[in-house]
Amino acid sequence: MSSNPYISVCVPAYEMGGRGCEFLDHSLKVLSDQDFQNFEVVVADQSEDNAIKNLCDDYSGLNVRHIPTGHLKRQASANTNAAIDNSCGVVIKVLFQDDFLNGRDALAKIANAFEDPEVGWCLTGSEHSRDGASLIRPFVPRYHDRIHYGKNTVSSPSVLAFRREMAPRFDENLVWLMDVDFYKQCALKWGPPLVLSEPLAVNRLHDGQVSAGVDADLVRRELRYVHRKYGPDESWSDWFYYLGRLRKTYI
Repeated sequence: MSSNPYISVCVPAYEMGGRGCEFLDHSLKVLSDQDFQNFEVVVADQSEDNAIKNLCDDYSGLNVRHIPTGHLKRQASANTNAAIDNSCGVVIKVLFQDDFLNGRDALAKIANAFEDPEVGWCLTGSEHSRDGASLIRPFVPRYHDRIHYGKNTVSSPSVLAFRREMAPRFDENLVWLMDVDFYKQCALKWGPPLVLSEPLAVNRLHDGQVSAGVDADLVRRELRYVHRKYGPDESWSDWFYYLGRLRKTYI
């Protein structure tokens, strides 16, 4: 592994209901088998025990850096920012702890996409898995300009890669909309994403996903927040779209 990695794989981690190490171990095994080797793995760990740290230490052949982040706000946005802040690659590849790359050539294809200096951010296709082995529901991402209002046509941040220099930050005021808000920020900074339709990431389906704990009150608060954030620069049709999304939370 190079001391100056081209890609930083940034993993926000925590106990995840007792399955954090299991999921991360699977992901690190896949990363260990990548054809492209010029990368580091930055694990920002909010766990209250040493299980994830010990797991990272076990991967001595992989360029893994464990960053304790228990002092931060306990949510994915803050923890993902911490991983990015401690990275040093040219390209950031976000990979949530319960997700994993699909195929030995996944990082190579992502690195190749950024050989074009005009590419600021990239989205890849994805698949889903309940058991970490069988893959279902292939999905090709599509960005749209109103994505920050919650109609997520991209998928999770595990399909995302972007240039580290002068990159946006995940908004730490958001939980449900943290990903789509970040996609909006990327589009405002770099324009539309390069989309690689091949499913290079796998989103794991399980009961502990953050989306399972989202209620209508949280959705309404966050919709109002992003409307205040972007509304002054939006059109009347955008305003009506926002009202339609907000109305659905009361039905």
